[in-house]
Amino acid sequence: MKIDRKNAVQEFSSYLAMTTSLKGGGGKSTFACALLDYLRSNGFIAAAYDADGAVGSFSDMHGLRDADGRLTDDQPSLDGVFAYNMRDESRATLINSLQMGHRLSVHDVGGGALSDVQRLFSDKNSVNRLFRALQACDACVIFYHLVTPDISTIESIALHLDLTDQLGPLSAHARHVAVLNRHGNRSDQDFPNWFGYLNAAGTVCGGKTRERLLAGGGAEMSLPALQDRTMSILKDCNCRFSDAVQDSRLTLLDQQRIQIFVEDFQDEMTAPIRALLGLV
Repeated sequence: MKIDRKNAVQEFSSYLAMTTSLKGGGGKSTFACALLDYLRSNGFIAAAYDADGAVGSFSDMHGLRDADGRLTDDQPSLDGVFAYNMRDESRATLINSLQMGHRLSVHDVGGGALSDVQRLFSDKNSVNRLFRALQACDACVIFYHLVTPDISTIESIALHLDLTDQLGPLSAHARHVAVLNRHGNRSDQDFPNWFGYLNAAGTVCGGKTRERLLAGGGAEMSLPALQDRTMSILKDCNCRFSDAVQDSRLTLLDQQRIQIFVEDFQDEMTAPIRALLGLV
């Protein structure tokens, strides 16, 4: 590994981007779809893995399809979405993907899958062993934590920070990005436990996990809002965001809403955010 002296960001040979949260329904798959769409649309080579077994939005939006619109059985990770299941023995794909030689891989992992990650090596030291494998491959995992107003999403981040902090020098192979889900056009005030707030007694509450993440070199970004109706139609069309802006199956209004979403997400991929992902 080497360090980018200008931006003080350590560089690795490969990067594993992984959505994570102990809570389901926080927007992980939507974020994974948006991230992969951003990467592939901007010329970055990115392998894609669906840890929900090809039953989620990630495979639906980015999987290769035949002439009849059905997902093909053969899904090369660099062109489509390779599926596995974190809840059975195929969870080994998470770590085995490091052998494929891809500089960047995106894994959409379902809610509550941390316990499955901890079973990778079938012992209590699984997390440590996973990071030893990352070290051996000169790889880094970027945990994308979806944040909603639900305090459980913040507790999930704190748990992940605890786990990686306990790794000692191996923790250098982990990065954390908090992704605020702006669904419904949520403002910062809609995330009191994340940003902190004053209670009725004038005492500051919350905000500690955010401070901890940022102090440890983590970053913060947003998942832009997209109207529910438009997102539902988009999923029914089984196409990625950047293709949907000109898809005749969608109305002009829906196309424009998706275009705004794509542009807003592009704006969220700032230089510091790209640097954590090894993008130049």
